[in-house]
Amino acid sequence: MKLETQKQIGENLKILRTSNCMSQSEIADIAGVSRALYAGYELGKRTPDAEVLFLISSRFEINMGMFFECDRYRLLGYLSNKEVYDNELSKLVANYKKMSAFAKGMLLEKAQGLMEWDKSIAMNRKALEERRAM
Repeated sequence: MKLETQKQIGENLKILRTSNCMSQSEIADIAGVSRALYAGYELGKRTPDAEVLFLISSRFEINMGMFFECDRYRLLGYLSNKEVYDNELSKLVANYKKMSAFAKGMLLEKAQGLMEWDKSIAMNRKALEERRAM
């Protein structure tokens, strides 16, 4: 396994552990390994075998492929919602990160306006349906 992949798995294991407020010992117990060995996985110094990844992914009900995910936000979204961010959302987040503070403020204002517009449309539809029902 490439060192880069090994390090990515380690980072993702740490994200999984910390997002669940667990200690290395707790995850090591789930995986059936020592805390020291598990710490080596997180540091990218050791490579967990398929059984270890399977045990951890089964416990957290996640896809084993997420251990290889390179996009931290996609992984976090998956962990919080148990679903992967779609490509449009990933692009939106990437573009947002590149914006100036002014542009971010304008985007947030525009987004608020669009949310209010959606709410208005939904209310109008509901009122129309209620009139039709009469």
